[in-house]
Amino acid sequence: MMKKVAIAFTVLPLVFAGAGYGAGTVLAPSLSETATNSEAAKAKPGEEKHADGYGDAKDAVQDPREDRTIVMLGQVTVPVEKARSISYVVADFALKITDPVIAAEYSDAVTAMRIRDSLLEEMQRTAEGPALRGVAIDSDALSRDLRQSLLAEYPGIEDVLFVSLFKRDIARL
Repeated sequence: MMKKVAIAFTVLPLVFAGAGYGAGTVLAPSLSETATNSEAAKAKPGEEKHADGYGDAKDAVQDPREDRTIVMLGQVTVPVEKARSISYVVADFALKITDPVIAAEYSDAVTAMRIRDSLLEEMQRTAEGPALRGVAIDSDALSRDLRQSLLAEYPGIEDVLFVSLFKRDIARL
């Protein structure tokens, strides 16, 4: 009986994974089909078809890893204790630095870890107050407060960026 269960738990997932992969390759449209069905492909030569606002520089999203003045710091998790629940605020930090030379210095693993630890300490202090206890977090105000706390020890910080910021409430039993 145990052999049948072991076979079922190992063979069946492999069979279904293979069937799913095969169905995906058969049912997915090819790249040439999607390119010919697009509006840009239906345009006449010399005629441009773009959505409204396409190509506006102010709407362009830049990858932070390509900017030499942005230092990625990593993720921290801060518990916020409330009367009936505990909220966990998870923030992935980056810094916008004014000078690429300072950014290179702050990108050093040891320095980045120290800055992240300073941010974690400040987030824990903030968790004791009302800023992180509400339903929504004002990320702009939090960013300003974090920047002010870092400026004394780490000059040249233009902005504290949140690559991701979310909050999860867990009820106490």
